[in-house]
Amino acid sequence: MDELVQHSSLKIGYMPQNYEDRLDLTKTPIEYLDTTGMKDAITKAFTHLGSMKFTKDEMHQPIKNLSGGQKAKLLLLKMILDQCEILILDEPTRSLSPLTTPVLCRALTAFAGVIISISHDRRYLHEVTTAVYVLTSDGLTKIK
Repeated sequence: MDELVQHSSLKIGYMPQNYEDRLDLTKTPIEYLDTTGMKDAITKAFTHLGSMKFTKDEMHQPIKNLSGGQKAKLLLLKMILDQCEILILDEPTRSLSPLTTPVLCRALTAFAGVIISISHDRRYLHEVTTAVYVLTSDGLTKIK
């Protein structure tokens, strides 16, 4: 990731395994997604959060109170709304419930940019990826 950021003019989004590294836990999801305070931007944030199955209560409480799955979806939404062209995702489904994983997979499948991801989740890999590489002692080997 550091090398991509250093040598690219593309907008890059990053989802680490520890979501708190990228989130301001004192803000609400609405505040995190919209820093302008403009009505149109707030409406857009509400709409996107609703599409990711956030309840109205979850949209207005501090991020620190959200589940790991909600934090993951919030990070993904932020990267999409920031119009990132490359997403680097480290185990994006690790904190998601069986009901939340399909929501995330649909959002990532619809993403028009490049996704570089590390995952052990075979369902996620099957649904989202167009190429899969496995790391062995001999290096990377393409398996899909």
